[in-house]
Amino acid sequence: MGNGAQGETMAWMTQDWTMGQLNALVKKIGEKNAHAILGDKVKFSIVFETVASTLLTLLRTVRMPAQPAVTTSKQYFAEAGAKWFGNNFESQFLGLEVPVTDVAELAVRKLEQSSLDAPILTELGDKAETSVSQFKQFLADNRGSTEWFIFYLRGKDGRLWAVSASWVADGGGWYLGARSVESPGRGGAGDRVVSRN
Repeated sequence: MGNGAQGETMAWMTQDWTMGQLNALVKKIGEKNAHAILGDKVKFSIVFETVASTLLTLLRTVRMPAQPAVTTSKQYFAEAGAKWFGNNFESQFLGLEVPVTDVAELAVRKLEQSSLDAPILTELGDKAETSVSQFKQFLADNRGSTEWFIFYLRGKDGRLWAVSASWVADGGGWYLGARSVESPGRGGAGDRVVSRN
């Protein structure tokens, strides 16, 4: 088969694949192995392993009271025990106007393996986003926790951000950071992902 025909076949076979997916596949099998397979230098067989069908395991649910409208500030988060703020958190979540929220139930789930935000968001679906005021109340209720929490909050730019909260025992307060959900940053295995239930 000539190169032209092979190119047409490959274009047809991969039309639903993104470059990111193809890149992930090469990383999975290794670049050297990928070159060897493409060059017909190795024979291989595929072994299918059972993989957990879910990234997240429900640990508990938490009832959140209704929250008033507010414009956030360092003092607002300090009331919940926050002491340190990353640059992205400050730019996206300080001075943010947050509307009233009704009583809600949040779910705390364990992240079973390290993951980018996209697969986590896919699994959570429309329950991923929580209100910034619910986030603040959750922090207030969980001061001193040894768990590392991840929330998906909407920032000033109108986009979802992965917001992490970890209690720094030596300093007696929360560290709050934020990263774009499109960044290569990952949640770690064992992290707690908090969303609407």
